[in-house]
Amino acid sequence: MQPFPPGPPHVTNNPLTLLRYARGFSADPLGFVGGRFAQYGDLYATVFRGVPLYVTRHPEHIHDALVTHGQSMAKPEKGFGARQLRRFLGTGLVNSNGDFWRRQRRMINPAFGRRQIEALGEVMVRRTEALGDQWPGGPAVLEVGQEMMGLTLGIVAKTLFDHDASGQQDRIANALEQFRNFSGAASILPDWVPLPSVRRVNRALSDVNDVVYGLIDSRRKEDDDALGRRTDLLSALLLATDTAPGARSGERMTREELRDELLTLFLAGHETTSQALTWTWYLLSQHPEIEARLHAELADVLGGRSPTPADALPYTDAVLQESMRLFPPVTTLARVTTAPIELGGYSIPEGADVICWVYFAHHDARWWPEPERFDPTRFLPGRVESIPRGAYTPFGAGQRQCIGKHFALMEARLLLATLAQRFRLSLVPGHPVAKHVAVTMSPKHGMKMRVQRR
Repeated sequence: MQPFPPGPPHVTNNPLTLLRYARGFSADPLGFVGGRFAQYGDLYATVFRGVPLYVTRHPEHIHDALVTHGQSMAKPEKGFGARQLRRFLGTGLVNSNGDFWRRQRRMINPAFGRRQIEALGEVMVRRTEALGDQWPGGPAVLEVGQEMMGLTLGIVAKTLFDHDASGQQDRIANALEQFRNFSGAASILPDWVPLPSVRRVNRALSDVNDVVYGLIDSRRKEDDDALGRRTDLLSALLLATDTAPGARSGERMTREELRDELLTLFLAGHETTSQALTWTWYLLSQHPEIEARLHAELADVLGGRSPTPADALPYTDAVLQESMRLFPPVTTLARVTTAPIELGGYSIPEGADVICWVYFAHHDARWWPEPERFDPTRFLPGRVESIPRGAYTPFGAGQRQCIGKHFALMEARLLLATLAQRFRLSLVPGHPVAKHVAVTMSPKHGMKMRVQRR
């Protein structure tokens, strides 16, 4: 086993050192980390505020961290990148560990079965068609990122809560935006630094708690028979019990546990799909030959009718998968070791932070020929089988793979198929397109596009 891998100087708790680091990282996270990979290789290490930190982009390292050593890895509970998640999402599935995480996962799993999720497809399509009806009949410029955010927000509110969020949509959308942008310096500096972003997030969090706790309290007044007749995920979680051996009979989630899980699902179900769709519209607008092939599949399979979860749309799926390769909604996956492990020939001690950079694995020419080229055929039969394990992980991998993966993929396919049959979107000439890396990857300047009916 090799000694400590190469890496940059250690980062101490000195406020000036932390501020310099935070500024450098926040200004250009991809350039900052990409420069370190170029200098030190696929796996580099440092000590960040007294904790060993290992950073990797290699698919085998990512697979080992998430799958092979999954039992010896946990989600960070403090330090780099963890505080802002816990401030907003509490102890939901994204953040919890150990026996509590296993209990919550067991209780939530049934609500995310394939049949249960596919039953929500009609809601997704109906909401998307309603949005299309509102779009102008003639050419018009829209901020497509905001349009996709509003659409997925309405869908997740309906499918999670059986609730029309229109009356509270501005409050919720503002809260999610504040949280989404709460990164960089805010996530690295100590809690006592009085940043304006911290105050904004706290106000936004109070707004979200008012909405979510209000929905929980209202629904808890219904009896089990009434809850059982509903199809939304909140009702399913209210009825969920832990059936594992040794569990207390009939034990259900507390009000606080429900809040944390619902907010986790709300953010994940709303945010990742909207970003994936926004980047997909942009990519299609830049590649008319791919857009034409997508339209041909939709015309051949659907013939102008509404899509359903049962429809096989392999090229549509491939377009979305390639979009999430180029612009993964989640750029990193963070873990902390709960036991010593081996990674890339190095011995990683217990208690070390491990950061897997999904973005750089997705953009590496060793695994993806012409990695910056938009090529959905990478994900069609005959080529998809050659993708190395760990090289494509937009939803994570292993025991902690995103529980909402099927929900998100089905939603993205149905929304794209519904709107692409009716509209063609083109980027407004001169509109700047740049990546903004925070909790998710979003267009830094939004995505202004000309929308025209086909």
